Amino acid sequence: MSTTKPLLWLFLLSLLLSGCKEKTYDYGFDTGGLGGPGWPIWVEYLIINEAWQIPVGSLSGGTGDVSKRPPGGASASMGWIPLPHTVRARWFSYRNQTFYEATVEIPEDKQKQIKRWLKKYPREKFLPLLSTGISGKGEMQLWWYVGCVGFGCPEGPKNFEFHFFELTPRIQATVAEGDVHIYSADTREQVKTGFLPPQVLDLIPPKSDKTDATKIE
Repeated sequence: MSTTKPLLWLFLLSLLLSGCKEKTYDYGFDTGGLGGPGWPIWVEYLIINEAWQIPVGSLSGGTGDVSKRPPGGASASMGWIPLPHTVRARWFSYRNQTFYEATVEIPEDKQKQIKRWLKKYPREKFLPLLSTGISGKGEMQLWWYVGCVGFGCPEGPKNFEFHFFELTPRIQATVAEGDVHIYSADTREQVKTGFLPPQVLDLIPPKSDKTDATKIE
């Protein structure tokens, strides 16, 4: 029996499946704190498209004004992945001893604008970033950011060329469950160094002693 026809079907099937795959793009991420000084946070995770988890960790209070530039903080390369559709995060606010969780969806028109910017600011000269701002007050916001890093860019930090646009408005996160005692030592250290007011220590609940109530008779 000839194997030409089965092989042809397999080839056509592979073309069909490859055509269904979403195109990937080379971009990075940058996550900074919102809310201004005195609002440090610890970001436990940041997940893009429910598929790629990015470690973030400690962020300072960052800036309170994002009209001139998105907040900067923890940065890394994403590599070749699809455009961001959703971003989900969980973090802990030292200032109010609260865990937060939020999922932000990027509208389709903003995804199209990202594609236009990838052509307008090519990767050979500009560094594209998904910029995420997270607040100790329980807020989250997204931007698309490009900075000129290749040959022909303006010289000197004062002349640094960058552009950005808002992907989503700032949203309020949901208060989540968690053990605040995990961060008690860090909280006390931040109070000691002056990053947090002493009153924050009053928000840490006492540890409950779990003793074995079984009596041996």
